[in-house]
Amino acid sequence: MKIRQASPEDMVAVAELSRELAAHVDDPDPGSDASLLLNCGFGPDRWFECLVAEDGNRIVGFALFCRRFEAHTREKRVWLGDLCVARNQRRHGIGRALVAAVQARAAELGCAAVDLELARGNDVARSFYEHLKGVVCDETESWRFSS
Repeated sequence: MKIRQASPEDMVAVAELSRELAAHVDDPDPGSDASLLLNCGFGPDRWFECLVAEDGNRIVGFALFCRRFEAHTREKRVWLGDLCVARNQRRHGIGRALVAAVQARAAELGCAAVDLELARGNDVARSFYEHLKGVVCDETESWRFSS
């Protein structure tokens, strides 16, 4: 198994894994169309970076993340938007390797931390992040405005 930067050709597999993630957290099925992933990850206006875990010639996991900056702290951070490992590939160190690769990329960018949100009730992910020494940031809470 190896972790590498995703390529445009990987987005079909990422789209399928993201469907599995959506089902896991009871979100609506995003469908199998990978065109928005291609546009947002590899187009002229990039919204995210993506790392994939590859086992042989098969994508078995991905981590999708983007940059954050706060003027009042002068801190750069990475926001981990999605982390997904195929259900039948879990507990083999793939998620841990993907998180480590995101942390390494954050360090390359001079970031102070990697932030993420966790769906309430996702106890499997909560246990995983706790095992990796992740902590709940009590100073903030997630809010959302519709655009």
